Amino acid sequence: MVALTERQRRILNAVTERYIGTGSPVSSRELVDIAGLFCSSSTVRNEFALLEEKGYLTHPHTSAGRMPTDQGYREFVDYLISTNAARSAAKAGAGLGLPAAIQPEDLTGEIDTALKQATEAMSKATNLLALALAPRVSGARLVHVELLTLHPTELMYVFIVSTGGVMKGVIDWPSAIDNGLVEWARTYLNETLTQQTLTARLIRHTLENQELSPREAAFLKALGPALERLVDEQSQEELFVGGTSRLLAEPQLKDVSSLRDLLTLLEERFLLLRVLRAALGSGAVVVRIGSEHEATALQPFSVVAASYGLPQRRLGTVSLVGPTRMDYEKAISTVRETAQSLSDLVGERYE
Repeated sequence: MVALTERQRRILNAVTERYIGTGSPVSSRELVDIAGLFCSSSTVRNEFALLEEKGYLTHPHTSAGRMPTDQGYREFVDYLISTNAARSAAKAGAGLGLPAAIQPEDLTGEIDTALKQATEAMSKATNLLALALAPRVSGARLVHVELLTLHPTELMYVFIVSTGGVMKGVIDWPSAIDNGLVEWARTYLNETLTQQTLTARLIRHTLENQELSPREAAFLKALGPALERLVDEQSQEELFVGGTSRLLAEPQLKDVSSLRDLLTLLEERFLLLRVLRAALGSGAVVVRIGSEHEATALQPFSVVAASYGLPQRRLGTVSLVGPTRMDYEKAISTVRETAQSLSDLVGERYE
């Protein structure tokens, strides 16, 4: 990402804040009037051109005003997180309209009840789609892994689990498969996974082992989606959703294509679970913006997520999903505070 001058960063942040608030491209004259930049409109226009050239701003052909790109939003979000602006906003939650319902003392009952309360409170505070992933429960163990080369570019996998279930499939390889790597992977997976309880953490550690060579890691990466689906099928996992009707009413989603994207997203449970699990490995708030998502169905949206749980073990995640033109400061503070409240709750009940 191209480095910005201090003035360019101030202009980018001001444009982003204004565009989030109004939904209209921001002109140089408007920015000088509201942002206290102490420079002329012509100077701002020159900076607009440089920011657009660097990929941070864009403009619709019908307007001279500017609006942030996904890269611009990323710079803005990184600034919010690095300066702890969102944390300060969270402490002043009452001023932002954050509901008392996400405080620990109000998250009563078992974890499922708390997650339902949390998603409703998060959605009400932000007018975004709120998701909460409950702790996973699985007693299934992997019994055996078999890998077979069907054709030079086709690999068949077979997973047998302790419940008697068998999962199999075929992966198309981009080039001729190295049979030596197939034999190595079969041995490695059986030695590492056999008789272990299936968890996302186990799979992640197996695939991301720092002792693997680049060739070995690349080979296992191709098997990653199949192993993740195996964990999904063997786990009892509940996804709580709050605020669907609120997000459907958002003006940013008035066009038919965006509404269709949202409905498709809600149907793609596996995609949502993968996004939420991505936050499990991080102790911080995770933000994914638009084109940063690998899955096409997620690219019209931004996701703000954080994990909750015990100090020694993260149990689940909470997140907000909405259009890329969302109030990131409020979303980050709401997710962070909700995750902390849920951590306090499970700490009291399960430690």
